[in-house]
This record gives sequence, C-alpha cells and structure tokens, in this order.
Amino acid sequence: MQLKMYWFPGTPVFDGALPEGYSISRFAGRADVDAWLDCCRDGLVSDDAGAEEFAARILARPDIEPKRDIFFLDYHGEHIGTATCYVDSDEGAGDLHMVGIKKEFRGKGLAKYLTAAALHHVKDSGVPYVLLTTDEWRENAVRSYLKAGFKPVQYGLGMEDRWQAMLETLGIDSAEMVYDDATPYKTVCRSGLAKVYRFGVFGAGRGTEMMKYSRESSSCELVAVCDKNFALLEDREKDFPGVKLYTDFDEFLQEDMDFIVLANYANEHAPFAMRAMRAGKAVLSEVLPVQNMAEAVALVETVEQTGMVYGYVENCCYMPGPKKMRELYRAGKLGAFEYGEGEYMHNCEPIWHNITRGEPDHWRNTMSAFYYGTHSLGPLIHVAGLRPVSVMGFEGPYNARMRRMGALGGPFGVALVTLENGAVLKSLYGVGPSRSSLWYSVYGSKGRAETAREDAVHNGVEKLYANLDEHEGDNDNTVVEPDLNDDFSEKAAQSGHSGSDYLVMYHFVEKLRGNKYAEIIDVYEALDMFLPALFAYRSVLEGKPQQIPDLRDRAERDKWRADVACTDKAVAGAALQPSYSKGNADIPPETYEFIRNYPRDKQINGRDRAELGLSLPQTDEDERG
Repeated sequence: MQLKMYWFPGTPVFDGALPEGYSISRFAGRADVDAWLDCCRDGLVSDDAGAEEFAARILARPDIEPKRDIFFLDYHGEHIGTATCYVDSDEGAGDLHMVGIKKEFRGKGLAKYLTAAALHHVKDSGVPYVLLTTDEWRENAVRSYLKAGFKPVQYGLGMEDRWQAMLETLGIDSAEMVYDDATPYKTVCRSGLAKVYRFGVFGAGRGTEMMKYSRESSSCELVAVCDKNFALLEDREKDFPGVKLYTDFDEFLQEDMDFIVLANYANEHAPFAMRAMRAGKAVLSEVLPVQNMAEAVALVETVEQTGMVYGYVENCCYMPGPKKMRELYRAGKLGAFEYGEGEYMHNCEPIWHNITRGEPDHWRNTMSAFYYGTHSLGPLIHVAGLRPVSVMGFEGPYNARMRRMGALGGPFGVALVTLENGAVLKSLYGVGPSRSSLWYSVYGSKGRAETAREDAVHNGVEKLYANLDEHEGDNDNTVVEPDLNDDFSEKAAQSGHSGSDYLVMYHFVEKLRGNKYAEIIDVYEALDMFLPALFAYRSVLEGKPQQIPDLRDRAERDKWRADVACTDKAVAGAALQPSYSKGNADIPPETYEFIRNYPRDKQINGRDRAELGLSLPQTDEDERG
C-alpha cells in the first residue's frame, strides 16, 4: 500500500512568486498530450508502455476534464512538470494526482508551485478534503506535501510505523495523522521520538513466542520475565540479554511496564489478569480467559472498572485461512452468515509428558472434553461477530488413549451453538483423538469458504478455498483460492502458529497506540468464545440445551457471581464437576510416573514404551471410579 495524505480546506495555500523563467499553464488540447506524457514518463512512470497505459487510464476518467484539471509547470515555455487535481465523483473528495517534475529540474523546490496551483483549483469546490498517494522513495515529494499542509493518513495496519520511519528520514519530529474517514487520529512522531511500549511476560515457556516480538518491532521492549522455574528463566536471559528475571509475581508487577503477556497455566489466567490490571498494566491473556462463571463476572468488571486494555490470544483467529475468511465476510463477499464448522482435534499423546510433566492434578489432566475449546469455536465467532445464545453438547466416549495420557476428561466434545441471528455453529474439539485436524468452514447466503483439510496439504489453515457468488442466487460454483498474503506475511511467517503469534502481538500494541483498526479480541468477545464450551459441558451433565449468558448485561451478572462450578478442585470446592460426565477414571500411579520420567526430547510412541519394558493400559476395559 502507498502512503496516503489529506489536505483540508481552510489550510493556508502557498502563494509565493515563481522564480524567474518559470510559469504555470493549463492543458491546452491535443498538442499537449505528448508533453504531458513526457512529464509523466520522466517523473512518474518507469517505461514507455507504462506511460501509455497510465495516460489511457487517467484521460478516460469521466470526472477529469484535462483543460480544467491538468496543470503544467513551464520553464521558458517548455512543460517540465505536471499535476492533476480533480473532484473524484465516486469519493466526493478532491484528488491530487500525477505530481511529477522532470529529473533535471528536481531538488529546486519547484513542486510547491504545482501543488499550490492544484489546491487553489479545488479548495473552494466544497470537497471535504483533497487526497494524494505516494511512495516512501519519493522523499522530496513527501517533504513538499507535508510543508503544503497535507496530513498523513492512518488507513491500514503498519502505516504508523511507516510514517515514523519517513519522518525520521526527513528529520521532521512529528506530524498530525488522521484516519481515512478524515477524523483525527494522533500526533505521530519520528522513530527516534516515538513511544516504546515496555512489556513483561509471565510464563517463560509458551511466552517465548511473545518475547520474540521485541526483536521484530521497534515499538516494543521486553523488560521482564516471570516464572516459577528459575532454570527456564536463565535460558531466556541467554536469549534476551538484559531482561530482568522474577519468580515472584508481585515483585514482577512492580516493574515499569505498559503491558503484561499472561502465558502461565490456562486455569490461572483470570486471577493474574485481574491483579495486573489493578496494578495499572494492560493485559494480553493466553487461552483461556476464565474457568468458571464467577471468574467471568469478576474479569469483566475488572476491565470495566480499571479501564485497562484486555486482549485475548485466540491465535487461530489470526492464522491465514480464518483471517481471510473474516475479511471476505466483513467485505460482504459471503453474504449473510448462516452456518460454520470449526475443528481443533489434536492427538496430544506424543507430547503429553512435556505439557503435563506427569502431574496428576495438572489442569490438562483434569479438564473436561470442552474446557479448551476456543481454538475450534473462536475463529467462527470472530468471523461472524455475533453473540452465541444457546448450546447443546455431546461428549466422546472415554478411550484408552486418554487413560494412557493420565487425562480424566473425554477425548473430544461436540458443541452445537446457536447465534443471535439464528445461525448455527458446530465446534469439534479434543486432545484425545487418534489423528489431528485443524479446519474451518463458513457458509453464507452467497457461498462458502473453507480451509484445506490437514491430510490434504501441510498446514491446512494456510490454504483457503472460496466458492462465492457475486450476487445471491447466482449459483456459480466456481472455486478459487484467494491470495492469503498481505503486508505482514513475510514478518509474520517467522513466528509460531502459522504467523498468528506475531499478529496477536502486533494488533495488541496497535490497540495501545490508539489505532481503531487494531483487531484485538476484547473481554466480551473472549467470553463469547469460551462460554459456549463451558455450557456445552453443562448440557452434557444435565442432558439438555443451555442458554448462554450475556455478561455485557450488568443485571445478568448477578445470577452468576457465586457460580464456581468447574473441574478444578482448587477453586470449585463443593461445586466440583467430574472431568468425564460418566465419572472419572481410576488412573494408576505408574502412568504418571512413566510420563514424568519419559525423555523430554522424545515423543511418546508404543515402540518406546515396549522397549522400556513398561506396560500401561491399552484398552478401556477397566471400570471407572
């Protein structure tokens, strides 16, 4: 994307006298076409063929009248520069276009005379602003436009960074930036004066991906890391020299930080998020947002009371396929949202020893089949932008794999969710299937978009198929593969989870900057993603559909303030739910000992188990406790 700039009527227009020998003239007719092409070719277009196409495209516009809208800068009667300024009939705004001066006349400060002539031409025409687009390499032109009163426009992600770099190059301290709807954005400073956001990470394992962002962005500085495992902290210090290390969260909170990334245990995010926000820190929370309704109410009210920014790291929403789905839907390409499916089936047996370390009470061992389900449902909610209102859950039968893993919940759960517009979502999630799948599909009134199946192509979320009608009812059935690359693809590709870890951090920092285009998942949307899973399991336990509370409604919150029911005995107390609806399995201590002692650098498989002489349950014939 090019840089975009706006000039607003009422801004003073340069009115100085031209240097001796120079004059301004207007397009006089056919005789001026070749001279105009010469100016464009020398000043704007790199080749003859490009110039011809350029001319045909511009002169064919019905809202451009050459004799009225095209200006020349002349030197002793020779056209040596040109500018076109007209009222764009589609946008209803002025458009300053094709400002170019022949190479031998550049660097003399002449562009301001052309620009002034063009602005005088439209300044009283009633347009709300005059726009232009340009490239970073045209440094002198950008400097001239800024001096003429043009303001940088924030019209897409990455623009603020680009303008910071441009101002640094030009040696200009700051400029007023506006949005593309012409409303004020902020004062943007050159790179050397711009604010750098200081952040800390709680959780030195998973949090490593977020730490890496500090190397990719000049807008962030990693200042502190907190974890109970000091050996892990020391490893991070080697990777990020100078970072401060903490094993105590309260001491960590005293550090001078703008925001904190929570990458600790998923069942503990809410309490630490609330402590951080009360200490004046913005929070970017990993999955999950909460684990029961009491925490959900408290989290919402903490966000509201403190006014701190809260973001949820449902990174599947930012993977290439789901991300493009959302763009297509929000652009109206899919029509009305009617149905969606999401799958996050992950055979975790090979890695279970690394993520539970043989701890019987680890949250992953005690969670229900639905507990961690925002990876399958979250992207669908994010695409639709609609609130879930009811859910029915179905639980897969406990299997030998879960027993071998030492996990008590069902291997997978299915949730059928109804949205506020009546559309239906199917969410399939599990850690105990025999094979993995990460897949999404969305149906609208104008067609379907779906990611590739994981068995069909490596990293299926990095390929999208779209079968869409231009108009509802066309029934075209032509399948295309939309280009999923954008201005961030190259940078994002260096980070984890198909680039989504980079984008999560980028959008969160943009939100802190005040950019309204920042795409974060706030606390309300985070709960829209999580509560269907929580109530899907309740529907399994109770055998009937469940209504999903809307915690945006203050009156609704009072019904749930004391509801601590979940599968975590440390917080549920007497309201403890079984991890599996039909009763928890009796897992022998030897299972956890095997997992605890299994080599961290290897993935668990049956051959290794046999070679080590270990015998663990392979079938599900034992009765459950």
